[in-house]
Amino acid sequence: MKLPNRIEVFCSMHGHHILIGWILLLSILYSTLSITRHNHFESGGFDLGLYDQSVWQYSRFIYPYNTVKERFILGDHLTLTLPLLAPLLWFWDDVRMLLIFQVVWVMISAFAVYKLAKRRTLPSLPSLSLACIYTLFYGIQYLIFFDFHPVAIGIGLLAWFCYFWEIRHHTLTILTCALLLLTQENMGIALSGISLIYVFRKTFRTSAMLFFITGILWSIIASKSIAFFSPVGFQYTPTVSTNLLTIAKNFVDAPEKRQVLWYTLTSYTFIPLGSPGAILAVLMDLGQYFATGPGFSRMWSPFMHHRGTLAIFLTLGTIDVLVYLKKKRIQVGAVALLLLASSITQQYIFHFPLNKLAKKSFWQQEQWMTDNNTMISQIPREWSIATQQSLIPHLSHRKEMYLVWPRMHDIETEPCGRPRCWWLDFGGHPQYLLIDTHPYQWITQLLETNENVLQALRNMEKDGVIRLEKKVGDIALYAVISDNH
Repeated sequence: MKLPNRIEVFCSMHGHHILIGWILLLSILYSTLSITRHNHFESGGFDLGLYDQSVWQYSRFIYPYNTVKERFILGDHLTLTLPLLAPLLWFWDDVRMLLIFQVVWVMISAFAVYKLAKRRTLPSLPSLSLACIYTLFYGIQYLIFFDFHPVAIGIGLLAWFCYFWEIRHHTLTILTCALLLLTQENMGIALSGISLIYVFRKTFRTSAMLFFITGILWSIIASKSIAFFSPVGFQYTPTVSTNLLTIAKNFVDAPEKRQVLWYTLTSYTFIPLGSPGAILAVLMDLGQYFATGPGFSRMWSPFMHHRGTLAIFLTLGTIDVLVYLKKKRIQVGAVALLLLASSITQQYIFHFPLNKLAKKSFWQQEQWMTDNNTMISQIPREWSIATQQSLIPHLSHRKEMYLVWPRMHDIETEPCGRPRCWWLDFGGHPQYLLIDTHPYQWITQLLETNENVLQALRNMEKDGVIRLEKKVGDIALYAVISDNH
């Protein structure tokens, strides 16, 4: 018996046990990855801090006013499923609970992938391989590594929606579809993308067209709803050129876009290119960011949560191709093993997040981290705090926390010896200002250079706006004694 056949027999006998073991292993690894990153102050106010504050507010039945963006939480994204996570904080009142939930929820959706593949008559070996590749997909890895985002809820729902749709369980199909759309406004685009895959299957064509229209209409309605709740309107309104050549160029006119396309094509070893529906779904999903101009440039990166939704499109496309190959009597077990080997190899070639667990530097606990934890542990939750991006998620279980924005202002008193000086802006009327001044911080941690932030602190102290109360190592707590900010 050939090796793929032997493996297939073993997978047929123990498929569910293998998958459960894989999901448990990756849940532990991903949770460790995400929590360690947070513990080392690499998470931020966008997005972990602001969503954690909202879930905490829901768990305490407090009006969900987001003090990071200074608006009702639904005035940023239409995250109507976020309250469903509130009970998690009744069990463990800690921001890390959201990080663990995100991992487990997405990993469990691998069961839906496995069941989908089996439903489509694929043997156990390729079905398991696809479930594993799905969990290793670069978009999933960066989604988990980059903070918490409601998109993770949507990704899990997408997989189960497809499964329930295929087995024709109408109640669960409608339920998962409704929850998907309520998760975030662009989940309507994800639903339409899924529909483009199923429109190529005759038995699903009518319902696929209905879901496609529903997805587009919901995204429009949701965007209008956000504008109603937001003091500045809907911030993510796209501007799309009417020139097809310009749109095509927009997909490849930046290094980040080309990197995304390369990771996306190689992740399933180009197999989804054989599925027209999958290609259309991927282009539609990427188009909402790539074809909409430089205003969406921060969403071009492969290194955040935006690419996670591609996982189910590519998986469905790969299933389509493998089912076709199976009909042609090609050994899909051997193809699946090659795909899995390719996925694991890419993990090391492209240095995806899971690789960090094998690096000594990732685990290193530095003195400034210990100092930060010591200071934060001494800050009561009832205090109103203004702080930097990297400290927001460690202080988010409170009613008032404000993000500090370093900026230059014209100051009449000229505390820096000239009219235009560095200053720290923040909203609300916080009682205290907390800033970590240890050297060589990333721009994402302070939103400016260390030098300019230190200048701002000196200017504000000199002008009598803040007063040093306590210092632990390089982290300093100031009392805000004037509203002059």
